[in-house]
Amino acid sequence: MNPTHRLALTVAACGLASTAIAQDSVSPTGALPGDALSVYDATESCNAYVVDATGFLGSWGTPLQVAPVIKSPRMPGSTFFNNLISAQAISHDVIEVGSYPVSSYAVWNTAGAGINDQVNTAPGSVNVSGSSMQLGVGFSDFGTSLENRSYNGVHAAMVNVDPSDESRFYVYRVSTAVNGVDGNGNSAQFGFGVIDASGNVHFRSDDFGVQGPNSIVGNNIFRTNILDRTCGSLNLVDNAGGSDASDWLVVRSGDTYPVPNAMPESIGTRPVYAGVNFNSQYAYEVSSGVVVASSSHLQGATDSRGTNGVSTRAWFNNSGAVGTHAVLSKTAGAATDAISVWDVDTNGNVLNPGALLAMPAAPDQGGTVTDNSDGFSISDDINDAGDGWALDGYLSQTPFRGGTGSVALTVAPNGDRLAATTAYNDLVGGSDNPANAVVVAKHDTDTGNTVWTIAGYYDAVTNQGKAIKDGPGGNTIGLMTGLFNVTGGSPLGPSIGQPAFDCAGNVYFVAAVELFGDFGSDFDVALVRAVYDDATFSYELELVATSGDVYAGNNSATPYSITFIDIADSNSLSSGGFFGSNVTGDCWAGTAQGDLDGATDSRALGGLVLNARITYDTDGNGFFENEFDENYRTALLITGTGAANPCGYADYNNDNAVNTQDVLAFLNDWNARNPNADCNGDSTVNTQDVLCFLNLWNACR
Repeated sequence: MNPTHRLALTVAACGLASTAIAQDSVSPTGALPGDALSVYDATESCNAYVVDATGFLGSWGTPLQVAPVIKSPRMPGSTFFNNLISAQAISHDVIEVGSYPVSSYAVWNTAGAGINDQVNTAPGSVNVSGSSMQLGVGFSDFGTSLENRSYNGVHAAMVNVDPSDESRFYVYRVSTAVNGVDGNGNSAQFGFGVIDASGNVHFRSDDFGVQGPNSIVGNNIFRTNILDRTCGSLNLVDNAGGSDASDWLVVRSGDTYPVPNAMPESIGTRPVYAGVNFNSQYAYEVSSGVVVASSSHLQGATDSRGTNGVSTRAWFNNSGAVGTHAVLSKTAGAATDAISVWDVDTNGNVLNPGALLAMPAAPDQGGTVTDNSDGFSISDDINDAGDGWALDGYLSQTPFRGGTGSVALTVAPNGDRLAATTAYNDLVGGSDNPANAVVVAKHDTDTGNTVWTIAGYYDAVTNQGKAIKDGPGGNTIGLMTGLFNVTGGSPLGPSIGQPAFDCAGNVYFVAAVELFGDFGSDFDVALVRAVYDDATFSYELELVATSGDVYAGNNSATPYSITFIDIADSNSLSSGGFFGSNVTGDCWAGTAQGDLDGATDSRALGGLVLNARITYDTDGNGFFENEFDENYRTALLITGTGAANPCGYADYNNDNAVNTQDVLAFLNDWNARNPNADCNGDSTVNTQDVLCFLNLWNACR
């Protein structure tokens, strides 16, 4: 099976024309300044529009779909098409609602149309009503201009899906908070936390480098519900708080509070801020607007690090438990060597018993962590600070800018209690070490025993990386590798971002990879899925997406390519990278865990948000060139689907082989406008169907 979805040369050979793609649209000119919304334009503070997802396959043939649901806005006068995205997250929950956030959404399929009233031509509209599945996506962004080099904003969206048409996303996008109303100064700096499926956005604010007027002071946590925002206005955050629809939860504190996590409104009666602070305390909203802090969550650890992870599935048999939290912690040693786990009730209170999941001891005490799928192990002084493997991924700016979730946790369909994080080996490279491993702990709540395995790894000492395959037990199509092979040496690493779980216990993470091809190796950053085998407590790797992948835009005939995926900055994980809150804990579109057909069922992925630069072929030459084509920083939403036998359509002539004969058969029907050539199912046979078919064909052969 082809490990990637690269279509540029094929598209060029077919001579397809270029048009626009939804809020992932391009401007009528195809050039700067593009059509990203202005950060200070209050008239564009709320927008509702349709994005039709593109289907694609992972390297195992897993049917998935992708859509660029939100692009970041743009600073006036910037020389870039839009701002950089910092931390991003998706809601922990996916809920069913009786009505959509609004009744009418913009929709279009013509070049230059879109939601920017100052740039785009006017779109059409579609009216909606009735029940739907709803989730939340959000991020913080920052930009530069001649006037202001410290802009920060928070932007979020409700994404609604009618399960009868699961590839159409109804997006309600809201400017959630800004740190200034023009380019003359900034009054706060932000770090994105989380959003829930009811529209509650939790974020951090501090006074780092602020220039006023009325600049905020100290450490602050805010919550803004985007469904309550007053459209036509900006929510300015300064030392008076938020100007619209905002709760000020931690107010001008002298204690340091990292970016927040929170419990979704849907699992109780209200949203509940639930985070940590630098005093090794768990801070939570015990009643509406009232935050308290305690150390009762540590479960015997002496200290904690990073930001906490949240699951809406309770681990322990505690009365009143509605979810579980976890944080990286320390035992008696100096290294971060454990994970503290605790249940919470609807008010965020710690419920005991919990657990302390300690990494195995150093080798001279008999401790190793082994990858149960291939036998690779890490065993070099796991508990010895400064001399080997330790839990990490929380350094530098990440506590202040995000992302959220240094630990991921879930309860798998068979009841396995799983927690995952990233281990670093600082024997090579120091704080930006390229040697990393995604480690997974399985805890038995009856016996109290914990066992560990490895989901993915790259060891710079031995130059070993885990194999990426074309199917379970299949052929190796690539290897995990060191980031220095992608960057040329600066930075060296980290080579793996923090992990996140889907509802089946599969682990997703972003990593540096070496992919094998007909013309040699290709070094890229990729989104990888580690597929869970509960019988052997092991993981094998599937390639999901990587730089260079190309997707058809189902709102136009224009393909777009992923041209950059964030993973690291100069000395740590990038805040624009992947963390535990980048995947929802719920299954896709209301699917129950018990309805899944094993861990490989696509519906296990209820939603994943990936920060990427995407480049459109706006000049129509079949190539994706940042120097000549419009390119935007975008939150890509990737979900599962209910699709069965995704390669059946790629075998167009039904001879049980996917080959060039299928392309010829498809193109014959397409030229004749045969309804069978309606690949994307929109009741129209056009160039979008060619892109749809070639995407499937490339992935399935």
